[in-house]
Amino acid sequence: MPLDERSQQVLRTIVLSYIKTALPVGSRSITERHDFGVGSATIRNIMADLEERGFLTHPHPSAGRIPTEKGYRFYVDALFQEGTFLKKQAEITREAEQLVQREDAGLLLQDTSKLLSDLTHYMAIVSAPKISSARIKHIEFVRLRRNAIMAITVSEAGFVQNRFFDLTKDISQKSLNNISDYLNSFYQGMTLDGIRGEMRGQMEKMEDLYDHLQTEAFEVTKDAMGGLAGKDEGELYTDGTINIFDLPDFSDVKMMKGLLKAVKEKKAVIQLLDKYIQSEGVQVFIGSESQFLGDHGCSLVVSQYKRGDRVLGALGVIGPTRMDYSKVIPLVDSTAKQVSRLLEDLS
Repeated sequence: MPLDERSQQVLRTIVLSYIKTALPVGSRSITERHDFGVGSATIRNIMADLEERGFLTHPHPSAGRIPTEKGYRFYVDALFQEGTFLKKQAEITREAEQLVQREDAGLLLQDTSKLLSDLTHYMAIVSAPKISSARIKHIEFVRLRRNAIMAITVSEAGFVQNRFFDLTKDISQKSLNNISDYLNSFYQGMTLDGIRGEMRGQMEKMEDLYDHLQTEAFEVTKDAMGGLAGKDEGELYTDGTINIFDLPDFSDVKMMKGLLKAVKEKKAVIQLLDKYIQSEGVQVFIGSESQFLGDHGCSLVVSQYKRGDRVLGALGVIGPTRMDYSKVIPLVDSTAKQVSRLLEDLS
């Protein structure tokens, strides 16, 4: 049975009050601040019904009510249905435009995480494209010592990444330069996985015709991909982790230590973003709707960013289930669009 209009208004009022104050909401405070045309007793009955239906709960018998995850979900869905967050886009877009044009895409993502954190006072997370799936604009190999080299890759989107790995045999810097020139001449615009596959196919077809340079290029590329296979979890930019520890929602020290460890290790957070990276537009996940978020008592507002039609990564905000969704949703949405525009300009 759907909620009637008055019940929706009461629920929305409680959610907004709790988001602002983090204090349980009683029927008296509602009737004192809002005119619903009914008395306190009727409001109490509505609140009791909302609790029975799972939208509200109360921390202890004498306290007022607070929203449940179901209550927050109803509120967030209403924001989308009403287009409420779109009404703030003009204001939010100006804030997103604070992002600085960077020649280095990595610095742009770093700026993005700081901006989101500064504007929301929650924790911001931004994932960078994985090197193995990025289209390569330029690749260079640098000999560090015997059997050890550094691969410097520049993607078409402007991301620069350095990776270190060992070779099965030692190769001179002159040979590495020749290999770099060869790869940049014939395989520009392909992914590393694609380059390796293409070279393997050509070598199988024309093995007798391949010269020493092409054989070495394949061996170096194969070793590079082998070295990257276990390391390519992707880069993660975070900012504002300390912000959420100051909130009353996170008084559980053990839970917060777990979240801090997960953010520091990055893998679980990157996997969380990867799970939603193909979803079009801004997405909201509340508490136990995701195991990771449920384990840490958080919510996530996330959106993908692109270069043209190609999805590169995701950016978002992690905060309490009590986060200010009406502000965070349009900010994440506008910031993702602004990052996409800036990355397009880097091409």
